[in-house]
Amino acid sequence: MKHKSNVKFKGRLTAKTVLLYVTYAALAVSSGGVLGGNVSFGLFVGAVYSANPIVASAIYLASSTVYGWNSLLQAAVKTAVIGLFVAIHYFAKRKIGKLPLLLYLSVANVFYLAYGFTGYFDLFDRFVYAACGIAFAYVSIYTFRAAFVRGLNYRPALDETVCIGLFVAVASYCLSQISFGGFQLAYFVAPFALLFSAVCFGDKVCLCGAVLLGVGNVFASASYDFCVFCVVSALLAVTLCRVSRYLGAVAVFAVDILMSYFLNLHGVFSVETVAPAFASVLIFTVIPSKVYAYVRDYCAGGSERYLSQSVLQKMGDAVSRRLVRLSDIFLSMKNAFFTMSAGTVSAEDAERAIVKQCSETVCRDCAGRTRCWRQDIAQTEQNLLALGVCAVKRGKCTILDVPQSLSVRCDRVSALLSEVNAQAEVYRSYKERAEAADNGKLLLGEQMGGVSDLLMQLANETKNRTFCDRTRESELVEKLVFHNVLCSGAAIAQQNEVVTVALTVSAKDVDRETIERVVSSVLKQNVAVERVEQTESDAWVNVLLTVKPRYSVVFGVSGVPKQGNEVSGDTHTVTRTDNGKCIVALCDGMGSGTKAEKMSATSIGLVESFYRAGFDNDTILGCVNKLLVGSGNEIFCAVDMVVLDLYNGLADFIKLGACSGLVRSGGKVEIINGSSLPLGVLEEMTPSVTKKALSGGDTVVLMSDGVADCFKDPNAIAQAFAEVALNVPQSIAEVLLGKALKMCNGTPSDDMTVVVAKIQ
Repeated sequence: MKHKSNVKFKGRLTAKTVLLYVTYAALAVSSGGVLGGNVSFGLFVGAVYSANPIVASAIYLASSTVYGWNSLLQAAVKTAVIGLFVAIHYFAKRKIGKLPLLLYLSVANVFYLAYGFTGYFDLFDRFVYAACGIAFAYVSIYTFRAAFVRGLNYRPALDETVCIGLFVAVASYCLSQISFGGFQLAYFVAPFALLFSAVCFGDKVCLCGAVLLGVGNVFASASYDFCVFCVVSALLAVTLCRVSRYLGAVAVFAVDILMSYFLNLHGVFSVETVAPAFASVLIFTVIPSKVYAYVRDYCAGGSERYLSQSVLQKMGDAVSRRLVRLSDIFLSMKNAFFTMSAGTVSAEDAERAIVKQCSETVCRDCAGRTRCWRQDIAQTEQNLLALGVCAVKRGKCTILDVPQSLSVRCDRVSALLSEVNAQAEVYRSYKERAEAADNGKLLLGEQMGGVSDLLMQLANETKNRTFCDRTRESELVEKLVFHNVLCSGAAIAQQNEVVTVALTVSAKDVDRETIERVVSSVLKQNVAVERVEQTESDAWVNVLLTVKPRYSVVFGVSGVPKQGNEVSGDTHTVTRTDNGKCIVALCDGMGSGTKAEKMSATSIGLVESFYRAGFDNDTILGCVNKLLVGSGNEIFCAVDMVVLDLYNGLADFIKLGACSGLVRSGGKVEIINGSSLPLGVLEEMTPSVTKKALSGGDTVVLMSDGVADCFKDPNAIAQAFAEVALNVPQSIAEVLLGKALKMCNGTPSDDMTVVVAKIQ
């Protein structure tokens, strides 16, 4: 698996990059003579990982010239070796791991060990210095990445904190050896650093920094004076800066004066000796307060600005209220559509209307009208009503349906039959249009009701409290950084027992396998990367992970079309929804060939789309059935479907006109029967639903009626399935289809399809 290299030759010049170069250059110059130049080498390696390697090399070589040609030669060789390996990894797009880096650093020090040593004691010293330089290289990498790549607005991980502490101690050691006349650089850096950390980073950082600065000076000067100065200054800074930063600055400068005068801090008391502290305190006081406020907010706001639990909860409540309002709107629309469904004129009313129409048209100018419609009106209406009933029920009436009393008295029987049949045809046409309109309204109403239920469900899920685990979030960041995946923040949210993890990691460090392994170890659950999203910065991406379902599904399918057809009317689908369910469905369009294939594909596509949207079984099947009924094309489809919850193994076996299915569990085969009519036959239908708990290793078989008809009964199919010793779904499907064809003499009289799904 290839990854992007974890070094970059291009990058924008930002404030953090400039600060990195300035810090690196200052420390490289001050540390060029420490441990044979190996401290400067460690800084160089850290800069290569965090900045442009070419710029880092230039600064390293330039700083080494201060210490002579021998130092420059050593730096040039080390730069060439490291640069070669970095270039190889860059063009190969492979990350430099911890162990390969150790090898490369060791190779880079071979020339330092071999060139110009004067004896075995000198060689031993060089081994120790090289080992210290290699160790400091790792310290520099973690420190530079934490401070200048990821940024101080995110709390460093534990290993980063340790590395930063060691880095501060080494930097203090180097700075303590530099002085310009009476101007001691350590006494210039320490007061500003302590005051700055007290104002921006808090008490703990300031006090720990004071100790580390003092420890570095102790190793450099073998004196505790500077360490005492740092600790006392830090205590006054954290105490008085709470009142006023100016008061804290004056107190730190007063410590320097008093310790110089009474305790001989600088060896001699003079203006030159207290000038470094004065200059440091002066710079601290002239910097505007808003700068410190910005740095303080920036450094302390990372964890709170990243997916704050309180903000999430407030947003969830607001979204929940909006979803409830939307749900009410769709529920009102459902009721409105149901109300607008006015129904149709009944058959009895139509029959009476036909009688009235005949009296006003055919009998209007008849010579016997008075006798029929005044003297014998009851008999006449009864005779015409009998004709109307026949025409409405059967679609047409004939001379055989004319009552004898009417045929004897009436001279216009043919005209009456013609008029009755014409009016019956008008009524049938009207009824079809009205029912189609009402079905459309009812269909829309049911869809609106389904959307209303779905929105209400989403509202309840959104309103439920989201629990965040800050302890495990910190642990997650630390472990990812330890595994060379730079992570600036993590959020672990749990809602309704569903755990979601969001990570912000460096774009060049995205390693799905490593991230999944680390997150799984922290959560004690198997997780998988769901998606990777780009952030506003090209350097960072958001990685979203969810808990892996307990089960997965593998499937196989085998089928043949009816003899004489090129296309099978059976279609199938195996799809997974966002809510952790897997749908295995087989649809058998009535008939065969292209038309049946189009019918089944339409039905299975509708079912799949509805399930992906999150609708429930009744709403989905009811809507699809009404769509097929209302199409007017007599589309009938047998649907055999299994909806499996991958988290708990619960399955719904849904059958609409489908033949029996099979489930093999623990060596036993169970028959799943169904009794419902196919989709599209009746306006109202009730699917046959069987609930069953499945587990790993269980195998489900769905088949079309072309396969089932080849066997005598479902027990024969179950016996054939039990005799199959194979476990691969595709092989099982092919074997069962082969047995069915053998029993049908190798000639498929209908479309034949077998779908086999195995739970893992």
